[in-house]
Amino acid sequence: MRTQLMRSRLRQVYRDAADAHPGLLLQHGLKMHDEDGANKTELIERVCKTDMGDLYRGAYKRWREATSDKSRFRSTTLQLKTRLFAGLAGGGMLETGCAISHSYGAPYIPGSSVKGVVNAHVREKFRNADNGDAICNEIFGAPATEGRPAGLAGLVSFHDAWWTPNSDQRPFVLEVVTTHHPEYYGKDGKVPATDFDSPVPNAQIAVQGRFLFVLEGPPAWLDLAEQMLVDALSSRGAGAKTRSGYGLFEPMAVVEPEPSCAWVDETIAGLSSGHTSTEEQTLRGRRLAKAWAEIADPALKKEAYQDIRSRWEKNGWWETPPPGRAARDAKVIYDEWEGD
Repeated sequence: MRTQLMRSRLRQVYRDAADAHPGLLLQHGLKMHDEDGANKTELIERVCKTDMGDLYRGAYKRWREATSDKSRFRSTTLQLKTRLFAGLAGGGMLETGCAISHSYGAPYIPGSSVKGVVNAHVREKFRNADNGDAICNEIFGAPATEGRPAGLAGLVSFHDAWWTPNSDQRPFVLEVVTTHHPEYYGKDGKVPATDFDSPVPNAQIAVQGRFLFVLEGPPAWLDLAEQMLVDALSSRGAGAKTRSGYGLFEPMAVVEPEPSCAWVDETIAGLSSGHTSTEEQTLRGRRLAKAWAEIADPALKKEAYQDIRSRWEKNGWWETPPPGRAARDAKVIYDEWEGD
C-alpha cells in the first residue's frame, strides 16, 4: 500500500532543490510511504550525498578557536572504527533518525550522551577501586542523597562532539540493518520468532568519519577525564547498537594539523637573517609582534595570530612568557589584539 506524505506542490520543490539541510530532508522529505521501503532508501541515499559546506567549516573552525585555551579545555579528535548510530530513535515517519545540528546540518553527538557513556563505563570499571566512587562523583557529579540534598555538580563539562570536516569523506552513510523476525518485533513478542521467518532489509542512516570531543573544567581534572573518554569510546562505544559493534572509536586520538601561516615563516626568516638572533628568539620577541600588529588584512592577521599562538603554546610560553622584556612586550601586543 502506498500513502502520499507530501503535498504535490512541495514534491516539485524538494526534487529541484540543488542543496538541502539533511535534518529537514529526514523530517519532511519522504514523499511516499510504501511497503517495500524504496522511497525511504532513495531519500537516505540523497541525504548521504550531502557535503558539509563552508558554513559548517567556518563554524567548526570558530569552535576550535573558542576551545583552544588548554588551561580551560581539552580537545580530542577520535576516528570512528565502526559506523555510528546517533539519534536513531528520533526518526518519526522515516523510522530512522540521526542527531543533526539544527543550524548547520552536520551530525553531532550530544554532550549528555558522551558524559553518560563515560560515566557508566568508568563507574563499572572502577567500582571496586579505592576512592573510585569519590573520583567519579567529582568529575561527573552525583544525585541528591539524604546527606547531600542538593546533589553534587560535576567539575568537568562534556560538550557536544562535532563532526570533523574531512576532504575525503562525507558524514552520512547508508547502512542496512536486517530484521530477521519482523512479526515478533512488530507485535511486541506476541507472535513467536521462528527459523522460518523471512528477513526484511531495513535502510538506516549512519555516520562515519571523525569527531572532535571537548571537555571543560579545572586543569587538574582534565587529563584524567580525557583518558576516561578515550577508554570508554574505544571499548564501549557511543550511540545505538553498540552491542552489535556500532559506535566504536579508535583508541588513539587523531592529531589534528597545527595552524600554519606562510607569513609567519617568511617574517621570522627575514627578521632573523638581518640580526644575530635565532629563529626561536625572533618568535618570542618584540619585532615579530610589531610586524604582526601592522598587518592590514584582517584574515591574514588572524591566521598569523593562530600560528604564532600555537607555537608559543607548544613551547609553554603563552601562559608563562619566557624571561626577558622582549617576550613580555610581545605578549602584551598579542593580548591587546585578542581583547578587541
